[in-house]
Amino acid sequence: MPSWILYALAAVGSFTAGTVLAAPSVDTYPLDTGFGFGAVETSGITASATGALVAASIALWLRHRVGALGAVVAGAALVAVVALPGAWRFDMYVSAVGAGLVLGALVVCCARTAGTRLPAVMTGGVVAALLTAEPVAEYREFAASSSGSAVYLKVSAQPANTVWTVLSVTVIAVATAALVMRAGAPDSVDERRWDVRETVVGIGLPLVAVVLYRSLHSAVWSPDASPGGNGRWLWGIVAVPLVIGAALWLRERSGAVLLAAFAVAVAAGTAPSWIPGGWLLPAVMVVLAAVGAWLGRRAPRPMAGVGVLAFVTITAIFTRAPWDNVHLLATFFVLPVAAAYTISAALPSTSAVTAASFSLPAVMALPLLTRFGWTAYTPLTDSPSGWTPDSWTVLTTGVSVAGVLAAGAAMWWIGRRSEVL
Repeated sequence: MPSWILYALAAVGSFTAGTVLAAPSVDTYPLDTGFGFGAVETSGITASATGALVAASIALWLRHRVGALGAVVAGAALVAVVALPGAWRFDMYVSAVGAGLVLGALVVCCARTAGTRLPAVMTGGVVAALLTAEPVAEYREFAASSSGSAVYLKVSAQPANTVWTVLSVTVIAVATAALVMRAGAPDSVDERRWDVRETVVGIGLPLVAVVLYRSLHSAVWSPDASPGGNGRWLWGIVAVPLVIGAALWLRERSGAVLLAAFAVAVAAGTAPSWIPGGWLLPAVMVVLAAVGAWLGRRAPRPMAGVGVLAFVTITAIFTRAPWDNVHLLATFFVLPVAAAYTISAALPSTSAVTAASFSLPAVMALPLLTRFGWTAYTPLTDSPSGWTPDSWTVLTTGVSVAGVLAAGAAMWWIGRRSEVL
């Protein structure tokens, strides 16, 4: 029975799930000039949290690979339906549920098969998707939009999401072929019994993310919000002790990959928003993520990966030309390798924790702290040059670096604890 088909399914399936979870909306009403935070019930964070809940649930309860492959087909079909023209208001939840089915079922298919090779393949696919999904989605929107400053497209005029369509159809084809050829035998997954702690963590962390987003949304849109960019939101810092505590609570060393994923989420949160001018740069980032996942399996040193992630985060302190190019280069060419390497090096883990970890960077796509505000009119001026950052940039960068290092310290403690046990 060909094992290559499982590798192909792990690669394209994980990339599909990560792409949808990172940007779960097909932009039913795209606006040329995006602005502000969306409503909580229609936000990408809430939809991604829903997909993460589905992925964790599937990984917890599904134990047969035939059923898992069927779930992959069903999930990809949901994504394909949403990708078609004629979207509706809450279609992001349908796509997120589909992505959750694909991700959770793939983790079950890859469990206890070929050691850590298949999870490493999934790591590369998920990380590549998480880092490129939003820029590619924005590129599609801006390339398809008119030259007007603010033009809404009717639902009937919304084009099909070609990226989602191609990916989901490919997943369906490969998963169906795997079902026909019975790839991935034995049919059942040999994994230890269910643990209530994994259930609490798999459900609790997405809910925490939704609560934090609601807090941020309320702060930004509050009538009492400070004008002139003087508003502050600091509650994102709460995620650091919560995730670390959850990882330490999990059995043995299974929480290490959760901490690795959180470190990736914090580091990626400092990355600048960008829209690619073509497909070359996203393709390079995909290749770099694959290289990082391979290196993480061949030479697993998760603490080294955390160190590189901390370096990438530190470069966010450069916000002025020409030194901001340092942060851009680190984001485009170092972050994909370091992110995939760190998560891959922290494997293996249980199916439920792995599924929760793969979805965590999309779910926790929130700043640890941020500044906001409103002004009636502010003229555009040239950005000052130089390398000296302002105090707020120093504070936010320092907190982000501390979050990455705290996750690394907890990973080190889990490793020491496992050695003692």
